[in-house]
Amino acid sequence: MTRCLWLARALPFPWTAGDRIYTAKLAGALAGAGVEVTFAGYAAEVPPQPMPGITWHTVPGAPRARLPALASRMPLVAARHDTASYRAELAKLARQGPWQAVVVDQYGMGWVLRHRHLFAGSNPVFVFVTHDHEESVTEMQWRDSGNSAGKRLYLAQNWLKTRWFERWIARQSDLVTTITQADAELFAANAPGVAMLPLVPGYDGVRVAARSITPETPRAVVLFGSYRWSAKQANLRIFLDKADPVLARAGVAIQVVGDMPDELRRTLEGRYKAARFTGFVEDPAPHLAGARMAVLAEPIGGGFKMKLLEYVFNRVPVAALSVCASGLPDAVQAEMLLEPDLDGLLERVLRRIDDMATLNAQQQRAFSAAEHAFDWRERGRCLRDAILARQEGPQAGAEGAAAIHGSPTRVKETVSGDRA
Repeated sequence: MTRCLWLARALPFPWTAGDRIYTAKLAGALAGAGVEVTFAGYAAEVPPQPMPGITWHTVPGAPRARLPALASRMPLVAARHDTASYRAELAKLARQGPWQAVVVDQYGMGWVLRHRHLFAGSNPVFVFVTHDHEESVTEMQWRDSGNSAGKRLYLAQNWLKTRWFERWIARQSDLVTTITQADAELFAANAPGVAMLPLVPGYDGVRVAARSITPETPRAVVLFGSYRWSAKQANLRIFLDKADPVLARAGVAIQVVGDMPDELRRTLEGRYKAARFTGFVEDPAPHLAGARMAVLAEPIGGGFKMKLLEYVFNRVPVAALSVCASGLPDAVQAEMLLEPDLDGLLERVLRRIDDMATLNAQQQRAFSAAEHAFDWRERGRCLRDAILARQEGPQAGAEGAAAIHGSPTRVKETVSGDRA
């Protein structure tokens, strides 16, 4: 049986953030495709739940403090997780091989590739699982004019570190998985000779059989998210600064649902009129059913927005910035209100929010278009087959990976370059 060592910052629990959900579901899908997965990371906030085919391995210790990590040449998240305790555990796990694949989950674990020699005996395929094109994200954070001069200086140095480090990780890897085709193209431009495998998230959550939006449905829009990350907080503030006065004048409520620091919540509650903040909820269903539309406006950050699938399969009509729909099939995007800027998006929301017939038609068509497009099992098989193909050599890997999708444009490998 193919054995895979999956190395992450922490065990991916609880499922309160998109990166944890994507990691857990993709690892589970790979295990479901017949690969034996040992998943290692620092302790999670809650005990890990059993998943077939996965052995959870808790790394002792904890990430280092932020201040000492700033002195590293690596970006903050990588410097915090490159600890003596994790390196020692990595050496122990390497000796438990042979491993046919080693997954480096997110750029914060890229330091692992400095220790490839530990796996020389089994010569595994090193897979860099990305959640975003972090170079682009950190540049957008730096360019956000809402930050103070001191914060922008910190963000500038983090962007430069991220740009160098993420490119280095991709070049050192045998296979890079991305969350969208657009991200694959960005990585391929700077990692010649490395195969790219786009793996858009699947969906195995609640699928509402039927829903009717009526005049009794609260005149509200809903935003779901996890607001612990600075980029997510910045996106929320950008949206509320623009949307709150507009929607408040129109009598439209903004329901913000999701985990956030208490201090941030208190600050936001004192600043905005239309916005209401719920915090983390175990069951999103009543909050989704209690709004006429969902809005997604996150100009900072790329990748695939997993909450879009939650909206579509709970039959909530979606209005979003065009950039936020990256990775969705064209047929699904066609059933959303997409605009390039916030002003245009808010205008369309106000024109649509009382049109019950169109809202219901929109949610029904979006559900139908997405119904068979997001299968985690298929993602697991694709990743397994790409790993097996890479074991046969670079050229076989490129041809095999392309054959998975029936199109060479989905998995790319250039023919020149090295890993220096």
